[in-house]
Amino acid sequence: MKVFPLLPFLAVFLLSACALHKGDGPDKYQADLPEMMDSYTPRDDGRPLSPSELEAFKTISDLDRKISPEDAQVVELHFKFFVHENRRLVERYISRGARFLPYVRKIFASRGIPEDLAYLFLVESAGNPNAYSRAGAVGLWQFIPMTGRKYGLTQNAWLDERRDPYKSTYSASDYLLKLYNDFEDWPLAAAAYNAGEGKIGRAMGGTGAKNFFELCRLDERLEERARLRPETRDYVPRLIAVAKIMRNLKKLGFDEPSPDMAWDLAPLNLPSGTNLAGLAKHLDIPWSDFTGMNPALRKAASPPAGTATAYVPPDKLTAAVSWVSTPGARSFAGWTEYTVRRGDTLASVAKRHKISVSELKTANGISALPPKGETLVIPTSGKGAVYEALARKPAPTPSASPAPPLKTAVYETPKAAAAKDGGRKTGTAGTARASCLVGSGDTLSGIALRNGTTVAELARLNNLNPKRAVLRIGQRLILPGKSAGAPAVAPAAQQRDGAPAPAQSATLAAEAGRTAAKTQATVQSGSKSPGEEKGSARANGKSISVKSGDTLTSIAKRHKVSVRALQEANKLEAGTTLRIGRKLFIP
Repeated sequence: MKVFPLLPFLAVFLLSACALHKGDGPDKYQADLPEMMDSYTPRDDGRPLSPSELEAFKTISDLDRKISPEDAQVVELHFKFFVHENRRLVERYISRGARFLPYVRKIFASRGIPEDLAYLFLVESAGNPNAYSRAGAVGLWQFIPMTGRKYGLTQNAWLDERRDPYKSTYSASDYLLKLYNDFEDWPLAAAAYNAGEGKIGRAMGGTGAKNFFELCRLDERLEERARLRPETRDYVPRLIAVAKIMRNLKKLGFDEPSPDMAWDLAPLNLPSGTNLAGLAKHLDIPWSDFTGMNPALRKAASPPAGTATAYVPPDKLTAAVSWVSTPGARSFAGWTEYTVRRGDTLASVAKRHKISVSELKTANGISALPPKGETLVIPTSGKGAVYEALARKPAPTPSASPAPPLKTAVYETPKAAAAKDGGRKTGTAGTARASCLVGSGDTLSGIALRNGTTVAELARLNNLNPKRAVLRIGQRLILPGKSAGAPAVAPAAQQRDGAPAPAQSATLAAEAGRTAAKTQATVQSGSKSPGEEKGSARANGKSISVKSGDTLTSIAKRHKVSVRALQEANKLEAGTTLRIGRKLFIP
């Protein structure tokens, strides 16, 4: 095999720049972090791939479907490095990622994002929600502050939702859809996730490249400052290698993570000023365990204004809802903030604010004074003005919502849209067009994927630049090819409201299993489902046979339908693995 130039890397999965945040509160929680490596250089170790390794390596998906043999050899260097030289480290990362992987897969599948992209959080953070880089990137998905805020993740002295595994996963899916909208290519979207869309866009324009690997080959044409960093050049091959491993764990001799390894947590909306230390104690959960479940909560209390989300074991949810509804749960409802100065001690700060050192430690979840410049929260007296002002306001009723509260687009039926449009007709033959309202985080690609169309067509109908479209929340978009008699596909609000929560009840899980089993039996037997008997989407559609490498996303794109429409027409659950030769109906 041809020997390629050595490729420098910054770290295995997690960049060498990553380090633990040593601030206050639950940020200190360390959940079995992996040992770090300063750098590594994947090389051809001279060992050929075994038959099973070769079989696993040859599996392809959306990220590597069209790469050349030469580019595949670059990926092979990464594959060998992980499979041959660093198996134990990879095993630890797999084990850690298993806590969140089922949730990530379901969310990405429900939004039409290829499964390979679900493994990106392993590359970014090794599955650690507390991962922190010197560049200020935080969490499973390594959002920097600006990008995190842009995609709806709150960050302040009390709360950093970049560390919330569930909310940040939604934000990551929003960002990836936006990047796909920019480049209409998933490998380029992944590269832009690492380098930024501006960097990749300028490099593509400067080289005239059509895809990621061509961009790497033509990169030397650019001025030195415009070239891709080695980290970015290595990022996509590394992700492809990781995806091949994750798709073939058993074949490669890795232990497949048990479903029991996934965190089973239920979300709880907290009123302002909730005493989190008291909540953990009431639920008989050690504080270190509680902060591990809730890495986004930075203090021993929820923010003094507004609500926040906590996650607790489902069997403790009822007790949690009951407790946070009591006045005593808001014993820390009044707060002030204090910035640590040179010469401060816990005792001096506590004395200055007329509280005990113990109260100061409890409020901030600390055992020692944090460095100069860090923020401490100071609980006020129960008779303080701040507390009394808050106490006069009724506390929001906490709820056991089925998923974290997330913003999304609001889609309307064609009839409602036409009514709001004053009865005006658009399109050919006076047919009323379906439309949608843009919501927070929506992108042209996301809307196009959900409605079985292309970015170019959606942009054309709405007079938008397909590469630089800026969507406003509340903006109405016309959906192509849909009349008033053909409702818009899969409202995003329904997708998010129905998205899997961090935990699912045994009843829901059992029902989902029964539905999936029934669907599979129906398809395999060739009998018609009730939906078919009533003239469902299958009645007027066509059928295809699944081929090697096919995914719901690639099939939907090829036939210009949405993933959700394809799932509904075939009664498929999110994340269903397609068997080669299986018949699928195209609506």
